[in-house]
Amino acid sequence: MKTINQPSVGAIPLENRTVRYLNQYRCPYCQTEWEDVWDCGCNDRCPDCNKEIEPYESALVEGELAETESPVEKPTSANVTVTVVNRHFVVSYEIDYVHRVSVGITADSPEAAQHLAEQAFNDATIWDDTAAMPLLSDDYHESEGESLVWECVAVEQLPEPDYSVRQLKKEQSAMRVCRGLVEAYQQGETNGGSIDWEDLDQLIPLALQALGKPALDIQS
Repeated sequence: MKTINQPSVGAIPLENRTVRYLNQYRCPYCQTEWEDVWDCGCNDRCPDCNKEIEPYESALVEGELAETESPVEKPTSANVTVTVVNRHFVVSYEIDYVHRVSVGITADSPEAAQHLAEQAFNDATIWDDTAAMPLLSDDYHESEGESLVWECVAVEQLPEPDYSVRQLKKEQSAMRVCRGLVEAYQQGETNGGSIDWEDLDQLIPLALQALGKPALDIQS
């Protein structure tokens, strides 16, 4: 990891001074680190690879301020009070995957079997898991080689979770409902065949969440 110190600027006349931010940068491509003082938490160009990089931290510089035309080095701690400005970031990573789906097909030749599978794929029925075409595998495999890419984007506020997260939460709720039903019936057998309604009532909010429906008030 390389760290680059920007050159400092001489004394600034009082009439040319304004509010400045000390921005910290780290290039994800070449790992170069540097800092610049600007009048906002703006992007900067990596001095090594010239990539445009978001600051990972911006601090308001108070006291020893700088002129507006040029970035300057962080003032000495004796003359400055630094206030850290927290910001929202959406941090993502991408990894290359291969989506592999396998189905079972009965045909008189490999060509005929593949033709049936391709037709089912075009008709969006290949995942229907029927007796004539059972779904055998639907999985993702990471591609070979280094494919991890990180991205960090500054945002005004964090966005709502997208469909993939909402679907994951539905599946998790559905599994909790299944476990709860099994446990309730097992407890009912232990109690001589009587199931406590409270054990089932507590599963209703989870079931509604799994179905993507609004919660209901359960009347006691």
